[in-house]
Amino acid sequence: MCKYYVSFFAILFLICSCKKDELGESLINPSDSNTLTQVLIMPSGSQIVNGQPPSPTGQGAPSATNPNSTALGSNGSTAPLNFRYANVQGNLGGCYVQVVGANSYFNIPYNSTSGASGQLSVPIGIPTNVDLGEFCVDFCIYDANGRISNIVRTCVTVIRLGSGALQVSLTWSNSSDQDLYVITPSGCEIHYANSVCQDGLLDRDDLDGYGPENIFWESNASDGTYEVWVDDFSSVNAGTDLFININAPGTSRQFSGRTVNGNKVKIVTFQKSGNSIIF
Repeated sequence: MCKYYVSFFAILFLICSCKKDELGESLINPSDSNTLTQVLIMPSGSQIVNGQPPSPTGQGAPSATNPNSTALGSNGSTAPLNFRYANVQGNLGGCYVQVVGANSYFNIPYNSTSGASGQLSVPIGIPTNVDLGEFCVDFCIYDANGRISNIVRTCVTVIRLGSGALQVSLTWSNSSDQDLYVITPSGCEIHYANSVCQDGLLDRDDLDGYGPENIFWESNASDGTYEVWVDDFSSVNAGTDLFININAPGTSRQFSGRTVNGNKVKIVTFQKSGNSIIF
């Protein structure tokens, strides 16, 4: 009798320990901070540095705040984390970002001209094989003089959305309503008012900001030309920064764009042929 109980729990352990995604990859628990650090997709020029980031400089240093202490992300999308900074002397040098609990951190240089104060968005790409759960990141900025700001924390809740043969995800930078459109090779258009087409499915429509919105084909994504568009349903006069992720077996690409004052913009066109995707 005991043998059967041992076998049952051994099988249960294997099932729980080997959770897979739609493509058979082992899922990464967001609470595994060191593994997550190695797979997150950070802005171009970012470097992973072992150890802990430098400590805040203290009095007279730049300051950092985050308008939102929480954010929503999903497998295969980008989570844009927004921050404000002030009291920068000279120019903004960059920022340090650390997944809470990790033994390394990201140094992300800032390669544009900044003012003494402003806003900064750090788009963090979440791979398709990250499981549902939560992770938090600590963030601080440094200026050209090496002065380091206070630390602010944002926690990201990861949900699982559809992926597989093809996945297109949209996130954006403010609390507006932006809508994802994908035109399939047959000319069928998938969006909030037509959520199913040729095995493609919109499984999340976000109405009040940041996203994600997600269109996917679990299998049988047709070969041919696809177009990805975003419509500014809220007509935001100041404009909205957009982040598009396109994922398929062996392919993961990020694109950015911007809508202004109610316009509809094409983000990318790509050709699919079997497992090959050409942008």
